[in-house]
Amino acid sequence: MRYNLRKITRGYFDVVKAESNAIRIVGWMFRIDRPFEEIELRVNGRAVGREPALELDRIARAFPWIPHAGQSGFSFLHRPDGDSGTLEAVGLRTGRDAGRLHTVFRMDADALGPVPPKPLMARVSGSDNVDFFRADGQRTFADVAGAVERHGGFGRVRRMLDWGCGCGRVTAHFLADGRVPEVHGTDIDGEATEWCARAFPRGRFQKTEPYPPLPFPDGYFDLVVAYSVFTHLERDAQKAWLGEMKRVLAPGGLLLATVHGEFAALFTFPSRMPRDLPERLRERLGLRSVIPEEIVDSTIDHALDGVAPDEYYRAVFQRKAYTVREWSRFLDLVEYREAGVGNFQDLVVLRKP
Repeated sequence: MRYNLRKITRGYFDVVKAESNAIRIVGWMFRIDRPFEEIELRVNGRAVGREPALELDRIARAFPWIPHAGQSGFSFLHRPDGDSGTLEAVGLRTGRDAGRLHTVFRMDADALGPVPPKPLMARVSGSDNVDFFRADGQRTFADVAGAVERHGGFGRVRRMLDWGCGCGRVTAHFLADGRVPEVHGTDIDGEATEWCARAFPRGRFQKTEPYPPLPFPDGYFDLVVAYSVFTHLERDAQKAWLGEMKRVLAPGGLLLATVHGEFAALFTFPSRMPRDLPERLRERLGLRSVIPEEIVDSTIDHALDGVAPDEYYRAVFQRKAYTVREWSRFLDLVEYREAGVGNFQDLVVLRKP
């Protein structure tokens, strides 16, 4: 099986925040097969700045198997015309678009509510940096909201569930956005859901158990978002929860979930890749799967030690073919987008008939 990974951009917005009446945008981006010469900032589709890609030693050290990884940084300060909108960092080669990162911004950061305690932030994102936590939540919200719009729009969503909400990294943005009248959040982390209930009085939060059922009636939700949840569940737990998602979704309701697929695996198992990977990709050759089996689900992830049951929380990677085949047994697959959320995790969109 071959995968065209050349057009997928890897990167993050480290900072997207209002400073007085301007917005600061800082981050990094690259493609596996080539460096970007310049990075252009586009706000609401309009180019507003362009700079040479900055050298970042920390990114070069993080990805030593990519020779040009360090040539990836960008930093902009822009004064927008409005209070909210879309942002794109676009990587350029010879003046042409070669890759992009997309997110949203808002100038009224207070609308997002309070910032969680540092231990709760670190538990869900691996970092207790406030700027990164906010920027990552904004970007994930942008990707998920875009998928909702592609598949019926928010006008059809009366009630949604952020399943695995943690300390509200993404939920805060749905609440601030306001297009969903009723927003629920659940998680096995009771400390996180208790904090959310105090911090976001317009939302409805509760602790749930590691296995079904959820405390909701049949057909209760028009939308369930499961960002970076199935990425930590072994195959049998995935199937149990897919069955529960089918139960709590209303007819026509959407499940938007993410998995670690081939693109994420490239950055987790670099030792499985050929030494001449950059050259092969430049020649437009494909890759055999770096995921050794249909699903790899035996590695324990210790991020939730003391919260999840022993050996429950895993680092899971799965091939697209496996996900499509097995998940379609529960719900209708309407979209599979490689690296569709955060330019890293694959997005799977399913609908209840």
